[in-house]
Amino acid sequence: MGVIDSAWFYEKLSARDASLRDMARFMGLDPSAVSRMLSGERKMSADEQDQIADYLAVPLEEVAAHRRGDAAGFAEKKQAGYQSGGTAPVLPEEPPVKMFTEDDVIYKDGKRWMELEDGTLIEVHPAWGCMKGTLTIMPGVDLTAPADPDWGKVYDDD
Repeated sequence: MGVIDSAWFYEKLSARDASLRDMARFMGLDPSAVSRMLSGERKMSADEQDQIADYLAVPLEEVAAHRRGDAAGFAEKKQAGYQSGGTAPVLPEEPPVKMFTEDDVIYKDGKRWMELEDGTLIEVHPAWGCMKGTLTIMPGVDLTAPADPDWGKVYDDD
């Protein structure tokens, strides 16, 4: 089925001086179902994930990360790995980058590329520009105007 960080869950149970049966009783499940869930033979539902976080007294995002068996984050370019309970990682300062426009796209070898100032080509991420044309703002609409003050009003001020 899925990859789950079973050792982490059992370590947390041990630190709490609790057994799998104790947690199963708390969750209202059969101990064999919880055992199969923690071994990866059975999927963990969102409700079960919430109950486990409550039982182990750990943050929900920590349980979610170990439920997937990979607490490393998205591993996107320049993104730091997942770190529970701390502050956001500080990325190294980089000089400002020129923002590309659709006019800068170079189509080559069936892919989309953009040229940096030094002449090197970088491939455009497949999601770049995917939202173009999905939102239309009608003429005369000012998105910066204040909301209607009477919206949602259920009584008179008189």
